[in-house]
Amino acid sequence: MKTRAASVALALLGVINMPAILPAGVSESFGTPSVRREFIAQAAGWLAGQPAKKNFSDPRLDAMVTLREKGGTLFDNVAEVLRKKYYDERFRKEELPKLVSGYREKAARATTLQEQREVVQEFLSHIPASHCGLLSRQTFRYVMYDLQGRPYPTFGFQVIDIKGKFYTFWLLEGGPALRAGLLAWDRIVSIDGVPVEQSARLDWRSDDAYIQDDRDPPVHYLKAEKGETIRLKVERKPGKFVTLSVASEDYSAFAAAKASAQIYPSEGRSFGYLHFWYVHMTGVPELLKEKLEGEFSNCDGIIIDLRGRGGNGLAVAKIVEILRAEREKRNRPIVALVDRQSRSAKDVLAYEFKKNRIARLVGERSAGAVIPATFADVGHDTMLMFPSFKLTVYTDLLEFKPVSPDLFVERSGPLSAGKDTILEAGLAEALRLAKASAKQAGAN
Repeated sequence: MKTRAASVALALLGVINMPAILPAGVSESFGTPSVRREFIAQAAGWLAGQPAKKNFSDPRLDAMVTLREKGGTLFDNVAEVLRKKYYDERFRKEELPKLVSGYREKAARATTLQEQREVVQEFLSHIPASHCGLLSRQTFRYVMYDLQGRPYPTFGFQVIDIKGKFYTFWLLEGGPALRAGLLAWDRIVSIDGVPVEQSARLDWRSDDAYIQDDRDPPVHYLKAEKGETIRLKVERKPGKFVTLSVASEDYSAFAAAKASAQIYPSEGRSFGYLHFWYVHMTGVPELLKEKLEGEFSNCDGIIIDLRGRGGNGLAVAKIVEILRAEREKRNRPIVALVDRQSRSAKDVLAYEFKKNRIARLVGERSAGAVIPATFADVGHDTMLMFPSFKLTVYTDLLEFKPVSPDLFVERSGPLSAGKDTILEAGLAEALRLAKASAKQAGAN
């Protein structure tokens, strides 16, 4: 098991907020009355945490913290939260005490915050659940703002750690980094002349502690204040370096979703493309419907990009219904792009798309990370994300059981100079499906 920490992937936050009424045709697993009642009851309990008076500048963030355990060391506080609230009672009673005992001495030797977090991340790597790990307090804020689609000061990209080297990841369409010329999978050698791993800009890693690095590598936010500029030394191709300056600005992942909308021409046909980094708490179904009925209305096919984090489960049923109605109305092909980090609400979307034949999945297996995230303030400038309950149906169906694509394509990797193999394959598949549909219509 990997010995790392935390998960920005907590995108499952929203899957707690399942709708009370679901559209006809969405799978029974999503729509049974007992499951809906459980979602509502558990969500109410999850949101009922007592807010601290001065922990956060934004009360909406504070309200998302349901437990505070701040009286001891970081290790002791994390262990106590899990002892009280971890969802699996058998593990909590039989396995957790042995695990805590086995790490207590190592934790006692840790002195700096970095050392304490490293011990805790190793400890958490033995907890068999997704959405379990540490977040710095700053990263917690960033993640919450991303889920809400709210702007905040950002350089418009994150970095992913692969075997100790850092690469451009989560490069937002329309954001400052992309406009400055940064490309996906560029290796960031240094920030303002300082090696990335030593830079004060690099926040604490954010990835699931339990899921292996090949499926879920560490992803880091970069700390930013509005108007700051950083100078990046970048390796684009092996041995080929460029230097770029990127100025931070208030921007959001939802703004990037809007900026991503474009039409790709191919062999006399056109295909509308839309990328959702998150299934945000609000706005995603509305934006999708707006594009389908407006800018994409005359396109020959649609490509929905689900790569990125997870998000708001409340929107899943609405998205499924919009695309189902789209297929019935226009009968044009829909392709959904997925990769190994499409998780939580996007795991569920991929499952529903495939099961109901709404969209053809192109890319890699999804993350298989489908359990709600709960948040605890464990002191020491650190938040614990952990599961305090499961979704009876979807967790059993999808937790550690990734959704396989209809067409497997491995994502581009380091030093690929912005090449996007999954998008290229998705466009080719959409074209193939559009031709096949036209041929069938002609035969009839």
